[in-house]
Amino acid sequence: MADPPANDSIGLAASFGRTPSPCDHCGARARSFCDVLKGQEFHQLAAIALSRSFEPRQTIIQEGDPADFLMNVTSGAVKIFRALPDGRTQVVGFLGEGDFMGMPPGEGYTVSAESVTAVEICTFPRRSFERLLKEFPSLERRLFELVSNEIAAAHDHMLLLGRKTARERVASLLVQMAAKEHCGNVHKPCVKLAMTRAEMADYLGLTMETVSRTLSTFRRTGLILAQSPDQLLLLRLDALRRIAAGAD
Repeated sequence: MADPPANDSIGLAASFGRTPSPCDHCGARARSFCDVLKGQEFHQLAAIALSRSFEPRQTIIQEGDPADFLMNVTSGAVKIFRALPDGRTQVVGFLGEGDFMGMPPGEGYTVSAESVTAVEICTFPRRSFERLLKEFPSLERRLFELVSNEIAAAHDHMLLLGRKTARERVASLLVQMAAKEHCGNVHKPCVKLAMTRAEMADYLGLTMETVSRTLSTFRRTGLILAQSPDQLLLLRLDALRRIAAGAD
């Protein structure tokens, strides 16, 4: 199967049939659902895994398409969004290394996913994966945990959109990202803002100007420090947590 041009949008169905992913050397394994499997169990999962690479701003899955594949992000950043009938979209989440996606309650994907940066993913044929869930109780328990966390995150996002101020919303996003990011700084947590300010604003239910103004205020008051255009050092994470919780 010939590779499509790098600047084309590529769905998961087009990626099936490629070389099995190098699971034994996967840097995301320790943070992924598959870490619960050992020995032969892990090898059986690896046998159905296929790796796929995406350039920035490529379609990974399309809302409404048959959910034939489940996916695990092994590197990069992914934007999850929903579409309205009039063409508007709503960003509902950002995924990174170790995050699982593509497991809807029905037969079709309920969200779309797009690569924000260069992305590597492992894909698993849904039917084969479901057979392994029945065979390996530890994997089924881990997936149940992931779904429970996803529901909790959805509840948090509803609270963020419905009750929090702009300052609290931006702080909440930074705290959420800090819990997942590993930028290599051993002294202070940092986050990589791979998404645009417009995407941040969409996710937070704010205007782009409000997001930029709030980040500028955080910088001016010594809460954060811009190390580069897309990387922030969180100088006072505890203070940001208090703001996110509405306690400051």
